[in-house]
Amino acid sequence: MATEFDCHQDAGFECDFHIVDENEDELVDFVQIHGRSAHDTTVEESDIREMLHT
Repeated sequence: MATEFDCHQDAGFECDFHIVDENEDELVDFVQIHGRSAHDTTVEESDIREMLHT
């Protein structure tokens, strides 16, 4: 089942980043890269996993 993350809805940033992926580990990696590059912030893997939804 696909997992998704929406930067605005799930993390509260004014941001259009939205990702859907079948591989949750890969999705977490992409969200961490996005956080660093777009928002200059580091987010722990466990915090990202708490924000994910299907």
